[in-house]
Amino acid sequence: MNVINYICSGVLMLGLYSCSNKLEYGPDPYAGAKEPLNIVFGEGTPSPSQAKPGGEVVFNVRGLLKYKDQLKFYINNIPAQVTDISDSTLTGIVPEDCSTGGVKVVVDGQIFAGPMLPIIGKLAVDPTFQSGVGANGPIYSILRTSANQLFIGGAFTDYNGNAASSKISGIARISNNGEFVRGMQFGLGITGAITSMSETVDKDILISGNFTQYDTIKLVRNITTVSTTGALQVKSTPILNLTSDPTKSNLIAPVFNGGTASPIVRSFYQNNKVTVVGQFAYYVNNYYTRSTYDNILMDIFPMGGVARMHADGALDDSYFVNKNTLPNKGFDGVNGIVNDAFLQDDGKLILVGAFTRFNNTQTANNIVRLKDDGTFDTDFQMGSGANGFIYDISYSKQNKKYIVIGSFTTFNGKAAKGMAMLNEDGSLDPNFQSLGFASGVPNNTVQLSNGMIIVTGSFTRYNDIIREGFMVIDSKGKLVKDYNNTGRLVGTIFDALEGTNSLGQRTVTLVGDIQSFSGKSNLGNIIRLTLLD
Repeated sequence: MNVINYICSGVLMLGLYSCSNKLEYGPDPYAGAKEPLNIVFGEGTPSPSQAKPGGEVVFNVRGLLKYKDQLKFYINNIPAQVTDISDSTLTGIVPEDCSTGGVKVVVDGQIFAGPMLPIIGKLAVDPTFQSGVGANGPIYSILRTSANQLFIGGAFTDYNGNAASSKISGIARISNNGEFVRGMQFGLGITGAITSMSETVDKDILISGNFTQYDTIKLVRNITTVSTTGALQVKSTPILNLTSDPTKSNLIAPVFNGGTASPIVRSFYQNNKVTVVGQFAYYVNNYYTRSTYDNILMDIFPMGGVARMHADGALDDSYFVNKNTLPNKGFDGVNGIVNDAFLQDDGKLILVGAFTRFNNTQTANNIVRLKDDGTFDTDFQMGSGANGFIYDISYSKQNKKYIVIGSFTTFNGKAAKGMAMLNEDGSLDPNFQSLGFASGVPNNTVQLSNGMIIVTGSFTRYNDIIREGFMVIDSKGKLVKDYNNTGRLVGTIFDALEGTNSLGQRTVTLVGDIQSFSGKSNLGNIIRLTLLD
């Protein structure tokens, strides 16, 4: 009761005070604001609607004439020369190093955004590639088989709206023009993600990643084989039957009986052997001899992130296994994370990532090569390696060179600003020089058969020239004239495939987690580019 009276009296006093005193306001938050300049870009397209570097373009924009002596004009954030201004137009010259992007005018510190100006060059999005809205999740791998069939793997559940009529989960086949191929036998697909694909000697497809089920079969250990029709390769496998039910004497199981206890980053098929790389600590397989229908046992073997298997999934214990320990076990491997790997034709394996040692004994700064038996290769001349993480490694059969990229600034003690070219023996190629990235790092490279190199990442500049997430360089590390006309890439590229379209043009298909490219969105994590020779 006393509390209520106190509150009421307080409210009354506040009301009396407010009636007898004027409210005082703070300073005007809009005081000192700049007056509007009434500069407006028109809705029409520039003339011409696209241009080459050095070309003259007319833009529809009103209100600039009285500011002609103080305005600044930019095309894709590069200062551009203004040659004429009228009451309704601005005429400017496209800068020499310009790529596709928006235009803007700056007057007295105020920015007025204009239209997108496509820059004409020898690289473009392929209009013959009919992927539509593509995949609704990341695509990590793309494969062309020897029969010229295209498969994509990832973590998606739809491709261009076809999930309404076809079950899609992590794997799909597409035509050479990017269209979804119906009638495949993927069933329920995978539960998880496919990160790597390759073709076997039997023309099957080896898929690996992070999944323990394919279609309705739950006996998969992050890797398995499927036919070119998409069906899981299975067989009837004898098991221990402790019941009177004869149907429980056999189990429909994957033909490939092997895998890992944790996800696989990369897998390779070579000479009837399967090599896998990841963050796993164990090789595993299903021990059917002592398993029952309702209780499947697993055999495990310690392996430090690298393993080699026979074509049926059985462990190859002659590779990456320390025979000097009892019981035998796999080597410890690197003391960090493997981001990527490359298997040479001679069976030697290069690992790159974020680590400093191999088997706790050998120094290996973010890169190491293993011999064909899985031991440390002292013939690989990487020296002190990279002084920062390596995200990706690519190889060119034509040039016989590797490119590694990442967050490093030196390689074997020599300047290498986020990117280095290596000879086959691991030594630094002195003829290649990275000119440096700004506001981000590269994270993927594609070495094309014509010697050009596509580099993608989170960077905004290369050699202080605007290249937003995408660029094309030559074997010396310099930007290639006429091939850097496209605009900003927003996203991450995970894999690429070089090819030819129906017009006979050189193409490269990029897959990943792609939000937009060169002003185009809703690409569905897959784009195909043409490169005119």
